[in-house]
Amino acid sequence: MQIESIKKYLTSSVKTPFFLFVSDGQYASVIDELSVFGLDFVQMSSFCSGDDNLPDIDGLLSYIEAADVNAKGKKFVVTGFGEYLALRGNDEAAGTLSRLKDLNVGGSKVVLLLRGLASQIAGLQTDLRFDNRRFCVIDKADCDLSFTLAAPSVGLSALSGFKAMLAELENGRCGSVVVNTAVNLDKALFTVHRISNAYEGVKFSTIGFALPRSCGSDARWAELLTELNNSNGSLDEVFEKHGLGGNLEFDFYARVAGNDYRNWLYFICLKCKADTLSNGYLRFVLERTSRFEDFVENVLNAIIEIQHTDMQFAAFYRGRKVLVEKFPESDIAHFVVNNRKVVSESIYKLTDGTKTEREEIIAWLSQNGMIKQVESIYPALAAYLKKYVFKCPELADLLTDYFEAYKQQKISNTLEPEFLEKVDELAHSPRKFNRLPTRNEIIDGLDKTDTYLYWLDALGVEYLALIEALVQKRGLSVRVKIARAELPTLTSINRDFFDAWQGRKEKSDELDNTKHSDAGGYNFTNNELPIHLAKELDIIEAMINKAATELALRHCKRFLIVSDHGASRLAVLRRKEEQYETDTKGEHSGRCCKLFQPYDLPFAAEENGYLVLADYGRFKGSRAANVEVHGGASLEEVVVPIIELSLKNGNVTVKLVDEVVIVDFRTGTEIKLFFNSPVQNVSVVLNGKPHPATQIEANHYAVKLPDIKRAGEYPADVYAGDNLIGKIMIKAQGKSGKVNDAFDDLF
Repeated sequence: MQIESIKKYLTSSVKTPFFLFVSDGQYASVIDELSVFGLDFVQMSSFCSGDDNLPDIDGLLSYIEAADVNAKGKKFVVTGFGEYLALRGNDEAAGTLSRLKDLNVGGSKVVLLLRGLASQIAGLQTDLRFDNRRFCVIDKADCDLSFTLAAPSVGLSALSGFKAMLAELENGRCGSVVVNTAVNLDKALFTVHRISNAYEGVKFSTIGFALPRSCGSDARWAELLTELNNSNGSLDEVFEKHGLGGNLEFDFYARVAGNDYRNWLYFICLKCKADTLSNGYLRFVLERTSRFEDFVENVLNAIIEIQHTDMQFAAFYRGRKVLVEKFPESDIAHFVVNNRKVVSESIYKLTDGTKTEREEIIAWLSQNGMIKQVESIYPALAAYLKKYVFKCPELADLLTDYFEAYKQQKISNTLEPEFLEKVDELAHSPRKFNRLPTRNEIIDGLDKTDTYLYWLDALGVEYLALIEALVQKRGLSVRVKIARAELPTLTSINRDFFDAWQGRKEKSDELDNTKHSDAGGYNFTNNELPIHLAKELDIIEAMINKAATELALRHCKRFLIVSDHGASRLAVLRRKEEQYETDTKGEHSGRCCKLFQPYDLPFAAEENGYLVLADYGRFKGSRAANVEVHGGASLEEVVVPIIELSLKNGNVTVKLVDEVVIVDFRTGTEIKLFFNSPVQNVSVVLNGKPHPATQIEANHYAVKLPDIKRAGEYPADVYAGDNLIGKIMIKAQGKSGKVNDAFDDLF
């Protein structure tokens, strides 16, 4: 090693300092060898007056000049001097080295250990007197020191102050050095990174961290930086500490709701690991969100800007629905308002997850018409609107057609002239509903053993399609009987079935209150749209859930749902007040009044001391209804269901015996069905029309379908009693096997 040049200097007559330019790789060994020579060490850092102050260069020069007199040993090495000058920049380094080059140190021997100043060697050598007696270069004086300067306020895990940093360098520190200092090192010869805030500190501490500063406030970044300092700079370790190491999409709302550090950290974690997320909508929102403050709002509203025809929309819709499932109603209400921006698109962005959205869906459909996607947007509403095929021997076709039209008008909030003509016809003719048995006649014939009676006030038959769907979903067995209420359709006249019941029983007024009471929260004067239907459907679903629970817990064998009367929405929409002068006041929004004589009302029924209107009129003297009325004699007020629910005995399935059947344009066709368990009262509903089946033997039934006279595919529903057993697809072809050979038979 060229350390021999130091030996020569120490014994020479040279009266100036010796410049020893050293590399990082040789720094430590040079220190050791100089120690062997008995040299003292003078640290440049000792000339710093404070923790974050520059060393006093004049103080160092004075110390060197006086060393001949004051120093204990007159031979010493100055460490940290080269790094200090390199940090101060080219001009100061060149000027200071020039002064020291010719400084007379008298009888002392001063070795300047210089690292980081290789660029200064050539300039010094322009002085021909500056030869190898006065300097030495080891390993080309290579140096790869770099510095990251963090303001003390940042809180980065680092050396504290310039003095501590210089001391580290004097001890041989190499590579990257991080220091909290306010010292200006803009002219440094080293690579210098500056960290003026906690965000830059996080970015420095975490390899590959690429999130923008806008993702968080300075306070949040500072908190994260503190955690990183205590976690070896591992962001994953920080996430793990806060429970963010597993499924990041689980329990989304609980993690994102609020403005705490943990909520913000969840957002940062999602941003960092967006590529690992399975929810495409969440990835989409994260990509367009750079501020935590906007995250929740973007999750709610980003879907608004996506056309429902976009190829990604369906997946985004499903992903968003999962994310907002537990959002509070108030948050969803803001979304609903924002979503009204483009009316034609707004319906497709709504879900059935909240009451606010369910009402908005109904309001939109009422004003803009039905769309095919309603089945996926609001399944309960689609089930309600589905055509229910009545199977009662009396009035089946009339009730099927009537209530199909009734529900369509209820949702559209309109009255069709043809339907009003039908109502008036029924009101003037002999009461056809009198062909139905009374509620009490049916209940008297039921087995009441271990039966739970549930009275849902104002439950009409309009909900049977929904009830059928809910019952099937929950795997229950159902029997439906259609009955009529007593006139007038008042609770006081139609409650004896409940009062006489000896077993377990319960009455719910929730549906009735929704229709008729201010407590229900709806009022026709305030809002004429049928948004109350959303709550009605919720009540029906809650009732079926209760039944399923009671049966599953074996609290009863049968759950019997009965109603006192139905209700009419269309009578409210009609806004028809009878002009007939009476000396009694109308009751129940004028749908009936105490009997008076004489009267000339062919559309009214006289029963139980009342005159009851069968059309959509109302007597004077009673306040208008909230959203629906009862008390009258329209079909929707009079006809009531009696629904018996029980647990199913095993899983019954049905299959077509023949995959393809032959059709005849004159007689239609016949299908054969196979059931894996014996069943009773089998029927097939095709195009909304029931067709009874004939039993061949225990597991096989035959069904004549005279309406299928052309080749094609026909979907149908198979029932055993009121239970939907399954859906079948009837594939029909002509006698010659051609698709169009049903026409060929004509010739």
